[in-house]
Amino acid sequence: MQDADQLRFGMAFDDPDIAQRYFDRLAFPSEQASAPHRAALARAHELRKFEIENYWKRSAYFWGFQLVSFAALALSAKEGRFYPPVVLLVAVLGALAALTGVLTAKGSKFWQANWEGHVDFLEGAVEGRLHTTALMEGKVSYSVSRVNERFLEVLLAGWVIVFLTAAAVLAFPSLIELEPCTAAAVQIGLPLIAFSVGAWRIVRGQKSELRGRAFKRDTMDPL
Repeated sequence: MQDADQLRFGMAFDDPDIAQRYFDRLAFPSEQASAPHRAALARAHELRKFEIENYWKRSAYFWGFQLVSFAALALSAKEGRFYPPVVLLVAVLGALAALTGVLTAKGSKFWQANWEGHVDFLEGAVEGRLHTTALMEGKVSYSVSRVNERFLEVLLAGWVIVFLTAAAVLAFPSLIELEPCTAAAVQIGLPLIAFSVGAWRIVRGQKSELRGRAFKRDTMDPL
């Protein structure tokens, strides 16, 4: 169960002073349902849905760039050998696509959260607390958008590592002439470390933000 500060944070729209300031900002006469109030709530729902749809459309767009980058990386090999200058260019493309994808995802999430905040304030007098009440059977689940953003961040880090590796090989050609045992250890060890760090980054702290609005389904006690 969350502490009182977290509950107040999550349910800020319940504070009469904050709610009144919100309605004053929107130039509504009061918190009571009115035609402008209902229209604003409908518009907020519509724009929230619009932002969610656009989030995944934009995400798919940048994932396309990632697939192109991976394909180019695979095609850069000839007879089992990678050519560092080509890999450097591919890594730059992949890193820029990943970085742009992360920033775009954060921008989309910002506007989604904006319209969700409007719904939180507006829905009370019109349709109760449907949007601000999440019924839970267990722990809060992972946020799909957060996991997607963390994965893009991991890809960004991966492309940077690819770039640095190719640059090191270009500067020190002897690195590609390692002993078989050493080469095998590097080829196995580096991906294993990368996987472990990436998985930790993707999983850690990526739960949905439901402070003040998550309740146990069977008892309606706050989580």
